[in-house]
Order: sequence, then C-alpha cells, then structure tokens
Amino acid sequence: MGHLLALCVTAANEQDRAQVGDLARHVQEVTGQAVEVACVDHGYSGEGPARDAAGQGIRLEVVKLPQAKKGFVLLPRRWVVERSIAWVARFRRLACTSLPLP
Repeated sequence: MGHLLALCVTAANEQDRAQVGDLARHVQEVTGQAVEVACVDHGYSGEGPARDAAGQGIRLEVVKLPQAKKGFVLLPRRWVVERSIAWVARFRRLACTSLPLP
C-alpha cells in the first residue's frame, strides 16, 4: 500500500544496499514478521541485498525500467511509494525543516 513502515537514515557516503539487512529487520519487528515481498529499484539488485532481506524472510522484487523507454514511463508499484512521499511532504509537521546556520 506504500505506507512508511521503517526508516534508516545514513551518511551520504554509505551504500544504500548495505542497509538492507538492518532495514528488513526493523520492518519485520514493526510488522510482526508480516512482510513477505518488498518492491525495490535497481539500486538494490544483486546477491548481497537479496541475501540480507531473505535472512529476515523478505523477498526483494526489483522494479526495472522497460527496455524501450520513451518519455514518461510509470513503473509498476513505484508510483505507490512516490505518492506516499508526496503525502508526507504535504504535511509540514511531518516534513523536515532546515535550521539557519549560525
């Protein structure tokens, strides 16, 4: 459904796929081991992320771009995540704000 279940914030120099194990563990803790499949983009492809997610009982399903892409292409299941992020951004209390530098 695209609801935010868990969040992992890291430094910009950290690899996203290195966080899959911790994030999958946290998702399963929050949901009571209810998540079976996670739709991810191509940045999470490969044996490492799949193995880390499988260790928590989650199968990663990589959403790939169509071969012949021309113009805007709606990726399956990706729009659900983008929609949820847009909803959170609409509510100022849920959005992060920048503080002025001293």
